[in-house]
Amino acid sequence: MSDDLVGLESKIAVLERTVEALSGEMHAQGRLIQALTDHVKTLSETVSRNKSGDDIEPHNTKPPHYEG
Repeated sequence: MSDDLVGLESKIAVLERTVEALSGEMHAQGRLIQALTDHVKTLSETVSRNKSGDDIEPHNTKPPHYEG
């Protein structure tokens, strides 16, 4: 084979490995994004449920040991 053909085949092999690695990273990121989306949805539902209740004290309340 000529040197040009060997060089092209080598570059193609490197590109194939790069595409495989990037594909794996994209898959992992997709799973992470889905997990974070689910977590945000759960937190949002929790906040919505507690918004109407008296379970959460406001941040500006004085601590019980505070005296005047």
